[in-house]
Amino acid sequence: MGDDLLVAQCTAVFSVFDVARAKFLHHLEGHFMPVCSLVYSPINPRMLFSASDDAHVHMYDAEGKSLVTAMSGHAGWVSSVDASPDGAAIATGSSDRTVMLCDLNMRAAVQTMSNHADQVWGVAFRPPGGTGVRTGRLASVSDDKSISLYDYS
Repeated sequence: MGDDLLVAQCTAVFSVFDVARAKFLHHLEGHFMPVCSLVYSPINPRMLFSASDDAHVHMYDAEGKSLVTAMSGHAGWVSSVDASPDGAAIATGSSDRTVMLCDLNMRAAVQTMSNHADQVWGVAFRPPGGTGVRTGRLASVSDDKSISLYDYS
């Protein structure tokens, strides 16, 4: 589903489109402020994560049109979300200058990184791989003109 659908965002409500059929499917609601970032789960193409200015991250069943859960923990708006390659976690970046790693089974933050001196605009996972490489890497970028790298396993 993730490869065949397009999600358009502008406000607290965003739209899901079937790209192959060029057809609007439905809206997804739940945030109270604009959505800043979206990512599909790499292992469950129905699961869509959204980051919003309302300081929450939502997990949706994009095909079933339902909000599965809402997660919070940031003190400011959430500007970026990415899903780990194994689909077990998400990372978020926020205006509160932190990066959070959330375990999706627990549906809670398991680690908060405070490496940045200004708002965090983006987070991205790189999967483990290569000869002898057992850990993956998470990167974050900030208005403080820095990139931070974190190992995870």
